[in-house]
Amino acid sequence: MKGNRMEMDNEAIISSDEIKLILDHYRIGKKPLAKLLGWGETTIIRYMEGDIPTNEYSNKLKTILDDPEFYYDLLCKKKECLTGVAFKKSKKAVMSKIMASKIYAITYYIVNKCNAEICPSYIQFMLYYAQVFSLALYDKELFQEECGINNENMPFLKLYEGMKRCGIHILDGGEEFLTSEEIELVDAVMDSFLWYGPKAMFAMIDYEKSMIKVSRDKYNNKIIAKDSLKVYFSDIIEKYQIRNVKDIYKYPDNIISDIKELSKEC
Repeated sequence: MKGNRMEMDNEAIISSDEIKLILDHYRIGKKPLAKLLGWGETTIIRYMEGDIPTNEYSNKLKTILDDPEFYYDLLCKKKECLTGVAFKKSKKAVMSKIMASKIYAITYYIVNKCNAEICPSYIQFMLYYAQVFSLALYDKELFQEECGINNENMPFLKLYEGMKRCGIHILDGGEEFLTSEEIELVDAVMDSFLWYGPKAMFAMIDYEKSMIKVSRDKYNNKIIAKDSLKVYFSDIIEKYQIRNVKDIYKYPDNIISDIKELSKEC
């Protein structure tokens, strides 16, 4: 029994291979990483050579491995611990890691454009409408994540929870990871929807959810599949004569009026 418990404990501790992934992913050396974390200079070296980290140190390293945004925040806060060359090299690596996911590239384009003065829920709204109008106008997804149905009413819950946990902060260079067409679409969505308060935004999305079929992903989570969003919003662009991204503003202007009329009838 004691042996099994020791095996379980070892499984929970970060391995030297995982620490090597951190060093490779973020282009950071063993001593510089230890400095960023405020640890002794040889701490990471010893872990790579077989010493076992404490649970506290292991959990910190696992967070860095799993959450590039956490590492980016740490890197910027402790940049004085590194040489200028080491900081720039690691910053470029972590930026590439974060922006490799298109939903994060779009998210930080939105954050940067708003100078970080936007809340996580509004980022969710902008992502959702950018996705649905890309499907309807261009017949292609903007990013691969599915639109989830959950108690928090946030379409992309993992990203939302991460931003609630880590806060909203600017990441330099997000625009370079997007095409000019993607930027034009996101700009049009922001110009069209940021005028509306949270009550109006939730009303729009709740109305849409009531009209679109809910399905399940491979993990049995409730989602609104992209095909369903495409069909629904293809009808929307015909109904409101939305011919290109410059016409997207017609949708919130009209749907809010429609929802008010429906509420009066009820």
